[in-house]
Amino acid sequence: MSSKRLKVNNRVFWISLWVIPLVFYVIFALTDGVAWCADSNSYLEMHDCREPLYPTMLALFRLIFRIGPDADPHSNISLNAVVMIQSILAAVASSSLSVYLIKKYIIKVTEENISIKEYLYSYLLAVIPLMVSMLNRFTAGRASMYSNSIMTEGLTISFYLLTFRFLLEYVDSKSRYSYMISCLFVFLGIATRKQMYILLCLLAIAVFYVDILKKLKKNGEKSKIAVITKGFARLTITLIAIVGLVFLFDCLYNKAVRGVFAPHTEDNRFVSTMAFYTAERSYSEYIDPELKDIYLQIYDECDANGWLMHDAPTKWNDAVDHFSDSYDLIQLNTMQLMLEDYVDNADFSGFKDGMTKTEKIDAVRASFNSSLIVHEKGRLLRVFINDLLCGLVDTVAKRNRLLCIYSVLIYVTFVVLAIITIKHTMTLSCLTALGILGNVTLVSAVIFCQTRYTIYNMPLFYMTLVIMIYVFLNNRSKRGTTDHV
Repeated sequence: MSSKRLKVNNRVFWISLWVIPLVFYVIFALTDGVAWCADSNSYLEMHDCREPLYPTMLALFRLIFRIGPDADPHSNISLNAVVMIQSILAAVASSSLSVYLIKKYIIKVTEENISIKEYLYSYLLAVIPLMVSMLNRFTAGRASMYSNSIMTEGLTISFYLLTFRFLLEYVDSKSRYSYMISCLFVFLGIATRKQMYILLCLLAIAVFYVDILKKLKKNGEKSKIAVITKGFARLTITLIAIVGLVFLFDCLYNKAVRGVFAPHTEDNRFVSTMAFYTAERSYSEYIDPELKDIYLQIYDECDANGWLMHDAPTKWNDAVDHFSDSYDLIQLNTMQLMLEDYVDNADFSGFKDGMTKTEKIDAVRASFNSSLIVHEKGRLLRVFINDLLCGLVDTVAKRNRLLCIYSVLIYVTFVVLAIITIKHTMTLSCLTALGILGNVTLVSAVIFCQTRYTIYNMPLFYMTLVIMIYVFLNNRSKRGTTDHV
């Protein structure tokens, strides 16, 4: 084949890696349209318990398309536009990540003659994020892709993949551009959903590794203190700047919407739910006397319905189901409703002048948390471990007996391949493992690990696995050729 023909074929190949995901997500955006979810209304109505970016985005699109109060809130052109933007972003995130990984691990950009094997591995990497989306669309109970859903995952899954991609580049090349883009997506992620603090942790690890550990290996004894000081200074400034900007955005948003310069509320409701789930009636002796009656009112309702831990089955899978099934019933159907009624008439000493209703509810829950958690550490740990195991399974499969066995085997395979190929894939395999462990740990500490909270790392896990398999087989093939010669 002529050199000119090779260049044309290669150009078509690289373009296709961007076009295929774009066509895929746009088709589903057009055919499936808007997927309205249980939480969608709280973003549309700008509830003060929500982080600012997603409600702001929805409001901006309503303004652009002049959507008035008479429009169908569940289906209108502004929501279709949001779905299209989310779908394009999902395509860009998938392509950007897969193209970077292909160029880094499969095909060198300078190569003209791309083998069939390299084509196959490249397209397999490119379609893994699409296959995960297809699982959500056709196999999962939700029957829709997150890119079509009016919920924060429509943005944060893409933010997660893009942050991961640029963190990889930053660790590999110490690129200032990659560092800045990573910081941007970390900021956007946290401003959209608090779960994305896991990205801040990954960024901190990357900065620590690049600016301290790597430089310590290269510098002499005399410069070690300077390297450590400068590295920790950059790390500290990075973390403070991102968290500070998120806090400022949050407060400015609430000032514009509600006239109050304050962050969003109700973050502590997740911990309160865990505290009630693991509580006993006798724990009322630890509760502030002013709040004892409302504590018992909430507790007795949950207890009567069998939603608390002492009614959970003993088998792991059944215990996980009991916790996840009880979670929203405790939090939303019981605690939230009762506290809303309580703060309307109560005169709790923890209330301050000028507090909004949700701030008062936060104050009551904060008192519950400080009173209960210190006495529930053992029970909370048991729930946490159950949830952690569940999250690890849900990251790579679905929780049932057969797939739990599969999950153990696939994780063992991942670890073995990571060790064998560590010389070539250390950054990728370590960052993937840290992402999984960090995300599952964070979610397990405050809520239950349903798919929408663990889906972020599924494409990364399988893309990393494919790359490690490719590297292992490729190195083995080269060794075989050398030995034969």
